[in-house]
Amino acid sequence: MIFISMYKKTLLEGIVKKISKKIITERKTDELSLALSRFVINQFKNKKDFELQNIHFEKGDEYANFDFFCYFIEDKKMEDPFSVRGSGDMQEIEIEITYNPDEFPKSMNDLVAEVKETIEHELEHVEQQNFDDMYVKNDEEYDEEDEDYNFKYLTSNVEIPAYVRGLIKRSKTKKISLEDAMDEWFDENKRKFKNPKKEWKKVKEVWLDYANKMRTKERVKKFK
Repeated sequence: MIFISMYKKTLLEGIVKKISKKIITERKTDELSLALSRFVINQFKNKKDFELQNIHFEKGDEYANFDFFCYFIEDKKMEDPFSVRGSGDMQEIEIEITYNPDEFPKSMNDLVAEVKETIEHELEHVEQQNFDDMYVKNDEEYDEEDEDYNFKYLTSNVEIPAYVRGLIKRSKTKKISLEDAMDEWFDENKRKFKNPKKEWKKVKEVWLDYANKMRTKERVKKFK
């Protein structure tokens, strides 16, 4: 683990401190998301893992504190240019980027879009567990051997908002429609499906239905 330099850490802490001084209302985490995305890409270029501790932001009378971890793994044998894995809960976000160095810098734009998407996705999970108006309870139990595992997981009440939020960010970053962003995501992840065509059609319908309903209620960002 290589910790970020004091200068860069102070720079990002200054951004976070600036954000924490004002009330962050629904979907107003843009500055934090942008700062984290830019920092990840900068550290990727420098090939330096990092961690940021105790990131704080507020919404009304509530607040969230979480740690952010990011790791980079070089793999010249991987078929795809890169793979971004994210996880997030009440107290932390972890991002792991595995990449083929021979595919860069030509794949940088795609990486930037996926990093932004992943951070938005994981911020949704942080907010779900810290803010009352975004709280969702997941009663589903998933068995990866279950034939319907992917459908149950991807259409759970916890994951639908996170995937839609992340993919709206991807669509805006790449200047494509939300539907195209979803299809692009599927092309990248179809190997995870046991019955790709059948499962994806259902998942996509659920995601688009949620996105359109939330757009009407102004609970998600505008998209085309």
